[in-house]
Amino acid sequence: MIPIENLARLTSKISAPFLDRTLKALSSNKKINNFLKRLEIQHLHKIYKPKRVLIIPDINIGDAIITQSFISPLKYYFPDMEISYVYQRKAYPLIKENPNIDRHFPLFRNLGYPSKRDRKILENVIERYDFDIIFNFCPYFPANNFKSANSPVINPIRFIANIIRDYASDGRKAQIAFQMNKFAKELIEEFPSDIKPKNKPKTKFSENHLFTTQQLYKKTRKIMDKLNINPHARKILFNPDTASPYTLIPLKFQLELLKGILSNNKLTLLLNCGFIFKGIEKKLLNGIPSSLRKKIVVIPRDIPIDVYAALIDNSNMFITGDTGPLHIAAAKKIIVNSDNHFRNSTAVIGIFGATSAKIYGYDSFSDEYLSASQTAPSKAFEAFPACKNLTCIDKIFKKCPKVRCFDGLESEQVIDYVQNYLS
Repeated sequence: MIPIENLARLTSKISAPFLDRTLKALSSNKKINNFLKRLEIQHLHKIYKPKRVLIIPDINIGDAIITQSFISPLKYYFPDMEISYVYQRKAYPLIKENPNIDRHFPLFRNLGYPSKRDRKILENVIERYDFDIIFNFCPYFPANNFKSANSPVINPIRFIANIIRDYASDGRKAQIAFQMNKFAKELIEEFPSDIKPKNKPKTKFSENHLFTTQQLYKKTRKIMDKLNINPHARKILFNPDTASPYTLIPLKFQLELLKGILSNNKLTLLLNCGFIFKGIEKKLLNGIPSSLRKKIVVIPRDIPIDVYAALIDNSNMFITGDTGPLHIAAAKKIIVNSDNHFRNSTAVIGIFGATSAKIYGYDSFSDEYLSASQTAPSKAFEAFPACKNLTCIDKIFKKCPKVRCFDGLESEQVIDYVQNYLS
């Protein structure tokens, strides 16, 4: 008799490719797209004035950063709109100075999937405030979380369909921040004629921004002095950690990559500690020869996230897997109410396994990708194992018996790119 877990794995292997094809077919169906659009228009036409708006990103740090690209067009075309934002609390230092957000609710504590506490927090916010409309981008909040809302709720069904359609189409950008911005402008077009702006929303993508204060500049310099980091030295910041085993760059790959990078004589490497995969930095240090290890500065785990963003900005290059810090690195950083400014010239490298670089990455060398909001180039390296399909994006519910997400990707590709850039 076949064990139940083996049967489940077999079903998963059969159903994932089938689901992949089904999702791509449905997302490209014009009738379905028009039906979903009509539902959105019905919701939007219930609004007398879009005065008080609640926006809910997915609950990770990166999602909180990316969804700001949805907010900026709304605030630009409706400057009197009061925008409330309920998001991941760890992202608050990077978002709190955003002039487009009127009311902050940095309340989500869980990562990956909302907890019962997160759902209760959202219900409390909805009950307490009388919103005119709610834009929900988290697919894991069920409909009953919005039962107390006296306002229409726009859910992310058509938004997700847009991403899948453009992901499966040649020559189209499917990157999530780009799609957020585009979706906002589409919705503005759907508002009733007596509400929507007279001028058609501009199609040009609005960059993602991180807003900080002058105090961060001073705080960062103190920490750099404490860690003996030369602000003028050539530096690469390397993040070995991600939120999932399916996006975690294999340890062997990481070791080969670091050895290749550190062979450059005039270079300091800043190394993150692991938050999800704790102790990964120690494994890397133990696998690197002592002659190269002296070039590494380990960034403490308790470093504030806004200081971390400033350290990325002070680095010539940032290398990571698919995780929140990738979007921190890619965003344009602004010091509000100050003549000082960030460099915004960090080269960004994303290394992708299970997830799609076309959706979550940045690459300056292809029209199908979005470039990071930096004056330096961005580059995505992606593995394409035989088992990879669209369902791999949903990492939370994946139960693969063996992680093959990075099969076929060679560290030499990344090392050559880094060395060429540095030279």
